[in-house]
Amino acid sequence: MKLQNFRHYRSFYVKIALLAVCIVLVAIALLSSYEYWSFSAVQSVALESLSYVERYPVRGIIIFTLLYFCICALPMPLVSVFTMVAGYLFDNIVGLLIVSFMSALGGTLMFLMVRYIFRDWVKGALKGRFSYLEGAVEANSFMAALSLRLIPGMPFSVPAITLGLSQLSLWKFYVSTQLGLLITLFVYVNAGRSLAQVHSVQDVLTPSLIGSMSVSYTHLTLPTTPYV
Repeated sequence: MKLQNFRHYRSFYVKIALLAVCIVLVAIALLSSYEYWSFSAVQSVALESLSYVERYPVRGIIIFTLLYFCICALPMPLVSVFTMVAGYLFDNIVGLLIVSFMSALGGTLMFLMVRYIFRDWVKGALKGRFSYLEGAVEANSFMAALSLRLIPGMPFSVPAITLGLSQLSLWKFYVSTQLGLLITLFVYVNAGRSLAQVHSVQDVLTPSLIGSMSVSYTHLTLPTTPYV
């Protein structure tokens, strides 16, 4: 009985904590004017921020790290653009470290919010569109999650939202996110070194690059058995 009570209260407090974090993140997103959420606007701010980051590198890293985490923790646009900004403001190694860990942590927070707070709403909104993933996760949960992250051009929030409805364990989601996004993140971070010459995300993730990445990942696809 005591163990059941402990689990009940633990689940309750986890939901409260996640809800509080969600409220804070939503507030930050709402306080940011929509006019800043475009490629050209983010690019302009990044170009203007370089001198600040060069003058205050530690402070710049902290501010950008928190901002990138918030963007990844909510289904917000332009994750790829801010990934390029990391490569522009910092060198490839520091930029990749920031976006790799913050994307994994932010995605994991989104995964938890879907699982513990928005599960019923998300399930109703999706209307069974990703039901085949349940069978894939049961067959090989880690590879199913990793395969989703390896799909070139996959919106960042989709795996977190869909897998949050599954029985995938937390650590498998985190590790699959960290590993699965590594190559794509590196491509964007490296492209960020020439951010001033880039006009859109399509300039980086070209059809030929997507094709090459897809061929490289063919041995890591989801199970071919159809799931209904």
